[in-house]
Amino acid sequence: MISLVSNVADMTPDWFSSVIQSAGMGQGSRVESVELEPFGDGVMTSMVRATVRYDAFVEGAPTSLLVKFPSADEGNRQIAEVMGLYELEVLFYRDIADRLPDLAVPRCYFAEINEASGVFNLVLEDCSAVTEPGTHLPTLTPAQCTAALHELSNLQAPLWDSPILSEIGWLNDNSRTYSIFDAVPSGLQPFLERFGDRLESEHVQLFEQALPKAGEWVRSWQGPRVLQHGEFRSGNILLGTTDDAKPVTVIDFQTVRVGEPGVDLAYFMGGSMPAEDRRQMEKAVIRSYHEKLIESGVKHFSWDDCWNSYRKGAMYGVYLLVGMAGQVESSERNDRVILGLTKQFAEMAIDLDSMKVAGFA
Repeated sequence: MISLVSNVADMTPDWFSSVIQSAGMGQGSRVESVELEPFGDGVMTSMVRATVRYDAFVEGAPTSLLVKFPSADEGNRQIAEVMGLYELEVLFYRDIADRLPDLAVPRCYFAEINEASGVFNLVLEDCSAVTEPGTHLPTLTPAQCTAALHELSNLQAPLWDSPILSEIGWLNDNSRTYSIFDAVPSGLQPFLERFGDRLESEHVQLFEQALPKAGEWVRSWQGPRVLQHGEFRSGNILLGTTDDAKPVTVIDFQTVRVGEPGVDLAYFMGGSMPAEDRRQMEKAVIRSYHEKLIESGVKHFSWDDCWNSYRKGAMYGVYLLVGMAGQVESSERNDRVILGLTKQFAEMAIDLDSMKVAGFA
């Protein structure tokens, strides 16, 4: 048994030796020393990069790993536990990742959670030497968007309307998703008080019409049933920077669930680029995504089905940003990011007449 750690003091060389050997690597050697440094800018989790050195050379053994563990901030940790973020990512790597053979994700060396204490550990491949986060760029090119949406196809297609989705019990617990969306309407007034003087009137009108229907919207999800990432955007993809790197690697599976395919599709397009860029490229890159699905064996999902699912899915970003902004601490940076993303999602929902597609107008 490998003990779970909740702070860097417990991430000893012996602990890393156990983790690496349990993953079938580093046999015949042990970790002699480890250097830890904070990594990433996550809010709900803590993460460090570990540079490990062995007492003997072992071919293929990792020399750098990433360790995710609970946030040191008690408030953020409580939110994450209530929303099940830690549990969901651990379960994704334990129960699902191996069922998605073409999806580019970091290799997972260890994934475990103590449900009673909420302590979890994920030890993942460190891809930082050959990738950069999508958010490091002001916007994504059509080629980068196409590559990202091809990975979305690799996430969705293998289990598209599959009975396996029903056999994985925790994936079919809708109560967590419903409770989140049922709470969205209560976020409207605080959001308007915080940002209303910086919003366009048509955005405010959209929010006032849409937010009360959040619970109804999420319960209207029908088919096809696919695996959703839940926060598929430029901040949760890594772009390859070398010739031998994968073009896109997908990370952060803390909101994985089952639902309609257009939700992740729309959240990516609305949350990863300015509205002008999205308008120019969306038809072309979404057609490429649809073609990739068909090539992967997906049936009975026409182009019109795809486009309408995308249009309906555009409401997802509106609900998340407006409904939950009040939980994010107000600061110059946070307010700027929230306001910018909210405007992008509002423009998208208006452009695509998403309220009408959802049956609310």
